[in-house]
Amino acid sequence: EVRFFRGALESLVYSCEEDSLKRLDRLHLFFDWAYRLVTHDALLNAVEDILGDDILIYGTLVFYKTPHGSSYASWHQDSFYSGLHLSPSTSAWIALTASNQANGCMRVIPGSHKLGAVNHDNVYDPNLLNRRGERVSMTVDESEAIDVVLQPGEMSLHQSTIVHGSNPNQSDEPRIGFIVRFVTSEFTNRDWPLLRVRGDADCSRLKLVEP
Repeated sequence: EVRFFRGALESLVYSCEEDSLKRLDRLHLFFDWAYRLVTHDALLNAVEDILGDDILIYGTLVFYKTPHGSSYASWHQDSFYSGLHLSPSTSAWIALTASNQANGCMRVIPGSHKLGAVNHDNVYDPNLLNRRGERVSMTVDESEAIDVVLQPGEMSLHQSTIVHGSNPNQSDEPRIGFIVRFVTSEFTNRDWPLLRVRGDADCSRLKLVEP
């Protein structure tokens, strides 16, 4: 399964003219293989253990780190611009390649989600994967960081307020992570396009879309 999903993604990446391509957003709305991944029973069963059977997809994101590339993610919270912390949510980080310290795996500060939403600065760095250049304003003690090491096909689930980031890929192979952000019908933004993947809760006040 990982070979299939990785192959489909890399076919897309190789077809792009932009050599410095680092991230791809909302693939699940446009590509059948990505839709198959985000509706995989193993994935949704794990999310259901956390959110219940009322599950919608807020968005997807792929970080494609090239071998010996310079792209990285600064310390940040997913909740800063998204508002994901205002209603039940969780994010799945699915490894389509091995993800380890050498190739720039995700790193988290344990317990930092308990701080709630914290202030961020916006910085400009062409190597930064964060779309708006967001970076937490507080000082992060990197000695507390834990590497989220995953094998292909494994995933982690994390809360939107946990402080996390990643270093550049120093290995000879790409590092590919497919991120899926899940919410419930309690989500507060009525204008954001959501894809229902489980449940039949009343979503009449929300903007539901089809792939």
